[in-house]
Amino acid sequence: MFHSINKNLNLQLILLLLLAGWTGWTVFTQMTIMPPEGNMLLFQYITRIWAWNKTLVRAAVLLIILIMTVGIIQNYHKNHFADGRTYMPGVFLLLLLNSGRYLQLLTPALLTVFFISLIMMIYEPNEQAAKMKDRIFSFGLLIATATLLDISAFGIVLFLILMISVNNVTSFKDIVILLCGLAFPYMWAFAIAFFCNGEPIFTQSWHNLSLFVPVKSFTTLRLIDYVSLAVFVVVTLWLMFRDKRLLDNKLIVIRQAFNNVNLLFFSMLLSLWIGIIPLPYALFYLLPPIAIYMSIAVTKKRYWPVVDILFLALCVMLWL
Repeated sequence: MFHSINKNLNLQLILLLLLAGWTGWTVFTQMTIMPPEGNMLLFQYITRIWAWNKTLVRAAVLLIILIMTVGIIQNYHKNHFADGRTYMPGVFLLLLLNSGRYLQLLTPALLTVFFISLIMMIYEPNEQAAKMKDRIFSFGLLIATATLLDISAFGIVLFLILMISVNNVTSFKDIVILLCGLAFPYMWAFAIAFFCNGEPIFTQSWHNLSLFVPVKSFTTLRLIDYVSLAVFVVVTLWLMFRDKRLLDNKLIVIRQAFNNVNLLFFSMLLSLWIGIIPLPYALFYLLPPIAIYMSIAVTKKRYWPVVDILFLALCVMLWL
């Protein structure tokens, strides 16, 4: 089924529009917001905006999701994972978002995934060194803003440090530039808090953070949640190995781009454990790389029914 959809661009576009409609309906009719207690300071301000105007926040969330969808499709083409035009990464991303009911609750995870998508859109794998340094500094600014919303966004820092170390020759200098960009918003936020007599609020917000919630919630899951996590792990590992084999004969830049997707997956897998989002809802952080894995898996010319079975099993288990 998904193999056939991958061959039909018009069908992909129809599915993308239907899933976008499902997303909009869920956001405007079912979405609530996570309580501010235990969250980062900027997310607490978002909860205040929600209390003032829910429609405005829901419209912003829908726009964020659409940008995420465009970003992952653009990144997929930029890295030449497919030979021609395809919307499958966006289709799979929206399918996973709706199957896992991740859009019924606004959490910091959505904002972190949004910043991941922005970086995926901005990053150019073959850019000139001078422009890349400016871009890395911009990445630092984006990530610092993300971490003021969600502590788990520090996983993006780990991802970029690993990617710079693996892909760049002058990695140490680029990492310093990244850290400078990361520090700038924190200095700016602290300066504002200091001059506005808000320093106690700023420091108290860090003191009141709820950390390691996924670790604490792991032993209290339902049986179906453990089954869902097991299916998620099995399908993901199978996709990673299958995609690697499919890309073995591709250009080195394509294989390098796939390794970057793996770095993103493992960085967010490590960082999701320190945040406030409980399992299995914390799997939200892993959806961008999973959507890319699924898209690559259906590009093989020979149809294999097990692909459809595993994809449908994953969606069903996320729904349950």
